[in-house]
Parts: sequence; C-alpha cells; structure tokens
Amino acid sequence: MTEQNRNAFIVSKALRNFVFAAVLTAAATQLAHTADSMIVGHIVGPDAVSAINLVLPFVEVLNCFGFLICFGANAMCAQAIGCGDKEKVAKTFTTTLLTVLTLGIAVSLSISFFSDEIVDLLSDDKRLDQMAYDYIHTYALGGWLQMMSYGMCLFVATDGRPRMVTKAVVGGAVANGFFDILLIAILDMGVKGAALGSLSMFIVNILILVYYLRQPSSSYKIAWPGKSCFGIFLANIKEGAPVTLSNSLMAVTILLINWIVLSYLGADGLFLWSVCLQMLLLSYVFIDGIIESLFAVGGVLMGERDIRGVQILVRQALITTGTLVSILIAFMYIPGLVGLLFGVTDPALASELNHVLRIFALMLIPFAITQILLNAYQLVGHEKTSVTTATMQTVFLVLSVWIVAEIENIELWWGFSAACFTVLVLQLLFTYFFSRMHHSSISPITMIPEAVKGYAFDRSVHYQTDDVYDALSEIDQFLKASNVDKKTAFEVNLCCEELMSNIAKYSTGHVTNHSFDVHISVNDDGVFVTLKDAGKPFDPMRAGKMADKNIGSKDFQHLGLRLVTNIIPDISYKFMYGQNTVFIHRYKDTQE
Repeated sequence: MTEQNRNAFIVSKALRNFVFAAVLTAAATQLAHTADSMIVGHIVGPDAVSAINLVLPFVEVLNCFGFLICFGANAMCAQAIGCGDKEKVAKTFTTTLLTVLTLGIAVSLSISFFSDEIVDLLSDDKRLDQMAYDYIHTYALGGWLQMMSYGMCLFVATDGRPRMVTKAVVGGAVANGFFDILLIAILDMGVKGAALGSLSMFIVNILILVYYLRQPSSSYKIAWPGKSCFGIFLANIKEGAPVTLSNSLMAVTILLINWIVLSYLGADGLFLWSVCLQMLLLSYVFIDGIIESLFAVGGVLMGERDIRGVQILVRQALITTGTLVSILIAFMYIPGLVGLLFGVTDPALASELNHVLRIFALMLIPFAITQILLNAYQLVGHEKTSVTTATMQTVFLVLSVWIVAEIENIELWWGFSAACFTVLVLQLLFTYFFSRMHHSSISPITMIPEAVKGYAFDRSVHYQTDDVYDALSEIDQFLKASNVDKKTAFEVNLCCEELMSNIAKYSTGHVTNHSFDVHISVNDDGVFVTLKDAGKPFDPMRAGKMADKNIGSKDFQHLGLRLVTNIIPDISYKFMYGQNTVFIHRYKDTQE
C-alpha cells in the first residue's frame, strides 16, 4: 500500500543544494589540476602538458584507491545515517581512516618508488621522459593525502554540509594556485612544482575538514572497530568496487588511447588528445558532483526506505547532468577559446584543435547519461549491471577509436562519439528487456524497484492547516491498514501531529509556497517516519529538552515537543542539504 501524493520539491532542493556545492568542489579540484597544465603549458611548453598527460593513468590509479577505500564507506555511512545507526557510522568512519593511513600510504610510496619503470612502460619519446618522471615521482609521494582529502570531502558532504566541503576545496585551490605560481613561475621547478602545488591543495582541504569533523554536530566519531574492523573493510571494498572499477577502466582507457593517438598521430596528436581529455575531465566535474549526490542523498533515502524519493532523485539527476554538460559543449564550440587557455599560439594548430574539439564534444552527452545510469544501478543493488556497463564503455571506446584510426579518410576522433552512442543504446535495450523479464516491477531505464517489502506512505504536505490535518487523517488510515498495533499507531500519530503542525506554524519565507515531505515505512522491524522541510533551521528535539528545563518559568513553551521526546526516545534531528530532517524510529522490539 503506497500513497503517491508526492511532488519533487524537497528531493530536488536537496539535490540542487548538494550538486551546487559538489560541482563547485569538483570544479575547484579539476581546475586546480587543469591550471597545472595551463601554467606549465605557458611557461615550460606544450611538451610539459603531454608529459603530465602521459603519466595521468597512474594518477588515476591513486584516485581509484581513494574510491575503493572511501566511496563504499561513504555510501554505507549514508544508509546508516538514514536508519539512525550511529555505532555503524562511527566504526565505518574509523576503519576508513585507518585503511588510508596504512594501505593508502603503501600504494603511494610504491608508485613513487617505481617511477622510472612506469615512465619506461608508458613512453618511447625521450623528450618527454624526464618531465613525466619528475611529475609522477613527486606527486605519488603524497598520493595518500589525495585519498584522505577525498574521503573527508565525501563524509562531510554526506553529513549534510556540502558547502563546508566547497569552502575547504576552494581554500585548497587557492593554495594550489599560489604554490603553482611560486614553484613553477618564480622558482622554476617545472612539473615538480606543479605536483607539489597539487599536494598543497590536499593538505589545506584536510586541515579545514578536520575542524568540522571535530564539532559536536558531526555524525562521525572515532570508535575503535575491534574485531569487526576487517569485516567493515571488506564491506567497504565490496560497496566501492563498482565505482572503483569504473574509474580504473577510465585510467585504462586513457592509457590505451594515449598509445593509439601517439602511434597514429605522433606528439602533436597527443597534445590534441590531451586538451580533449581535459575537456572530458571537466565534464567529470559535473558528472562526479551528481554521482556524489546520488550516493549521498540517495543513500540516506535508501536508508529511510524511500523508494519514491530515489525515483525522483535519479530523474532530476539526469536532467541536471544533461543541462550542465550542454553548457560545457557550448564552451567547446567557441572558436579558439580552449586553445588560448592551453597556450596554443600556432594558427594552424589552433584551427586543428578547434575542429577536433567540435567532433569530440559529440560524445559527452551519451557518455554522461551512461555514467549516471550505471551509478543509479549500483545505488539500488544492481551491481553486476553497473560493472558490465562500465566495462562495456571502456571496451567500446578503445576498440572504436582504434578501428576508426585504421580506416582511411576518417579521423579517429569520430570513434569517441560512435562508441558512446552505441553503449547508451545497448544499455537502454538491456535494461528494458531485463525489466520485462524481472519477477518484480522495476523501471525499464533506471532499474529502480517500484515498491519495497512492507508498506509505505508518501505525501507532500502544503503549509496550510487544512492540508496538514488531511495528511494526518491519511496517516491514521495508513497505519490501520498496515496492521500497526493501536498503541504504536497512537504514538506515531501524536508525534506526527505535533511535528507537522510545528513545521507549518514556524516555517516562513518562500518555502511556504511549496510543501514539506512525509515518508512512513512499515515492515517487520517496526515503523519508520521521516519528515523533511526546507524552512529555517529548527531542532525540535533541542526545543523539547529546553522545555523540560523551563517548566514553571515564564519562558515555558513547546509543551508538545516535550511530550514527543518523552513518548518515543528514538527521534533524531539533522539539518542536511539545506533542510530540516527529523527521523522517528519505532522499532518492534521496543513495542513489546
């Protein structure tokens, strides 16, 4: 039984709140890396850009270890926050920090130690070798700082503070820019200076985020995991493996296409590909921001058992992705602008780059849609489909570029768009036929289930008294129809009445023209209620506790909230993604 009187306002606002901060965060990070290429391109020369691009696959290896260690842990923490399991959040967070400080440092030092062998493997061009070695050897020494910074950014953003992450990353980007100018332009350290500038960014990120994580409002505490440490580590790895595989395959794709372009077009072709790659990585600014939103906001929704909210979230994520990537494509079609940014002064090279970018841009929309969908598959538990799609995209990209390069009179750049459109079509055909054959109803595009085990109530409520009481009447009918015992139904109804009336009464401003959301899930474990509104921050639990202290005084108020906190102890509040969120957990074992 599911009420579907639910609109997209609250979920869309959470997505916008998170995406705006996540995109700014990813943009600051990517632009910091792109700035390295731009500065060395202007000061050291185009060969320095090619050298950095040559070892980029092994920088991606460090990224992949960060994903593997931190991404799955963050997804698990998001679901634990959604279902109110504070102990699991603390142990998962602590295990992740320990893993970065052991495995992360070991991987970083290994790559730095074998830098000579890595460059020999990647390059046959002696004029690039020394610069490539200088960059990867220096950068890899601090690769674990990148992993730690990435993990902390994920945790803080998922805790409802994406803007804090933006501040940290912008601060890091400013540090990176300062040290780039100091080390590359003034101290003439070349690509070594670019690598050190990037590492300074991660150090600043970590220092700022540690300040937040120590605050009482943070969901993350240090708790020794004990014997469960290894089990949590394996669970983190399992959860993060599909995303890690996707990013690992991207590193493999870059490595193989580097080889193809270098073989067919030489060093000048590699420069053209390097600029195209930077545009692809800039598209990842938007894609990664939205993917992080999917797993943060979506993870909490899954923990709340709010499938309708997940459906709204994925639909809005696809719309947002298409819009943002289209802006980048328009930027790439402005004649000569991208070449100017990368220090291209040769008119013939600038004209060729402009031509290549216009072909390459055609791949970005289908590529972005595939990335969002394969992560949506993982969010709802279809990991095998996610992994298969990511693998297929890599295989098709490499094969398509190689095959087109072999054909005379066709430029290899057309291979990128051909591969991405083919993968998207095959992906949609597969999910459509899979949904038709599946034993339960799932979406033919996103693979999100239409329902979950048990009973669910979804309602968007307008900020008017009449609509609040209509919703309360529907909640009462829903609890009866869901066979909830009378005592529990009375307590849940009373809590909902007080909290919903409080939202309608005290929220002010433009949000009152919209609505707030009520989601109730009933299953074998108990009754779970989530209330979300976009009004000014207000902690009803704190107000209820203050009412206890002020009984009999002239400041006594919020009697109803005092009753709520006494009736059901498992109530928690958090201001997340610009919204007040109240979780009510009425577990079955507490009812008996």
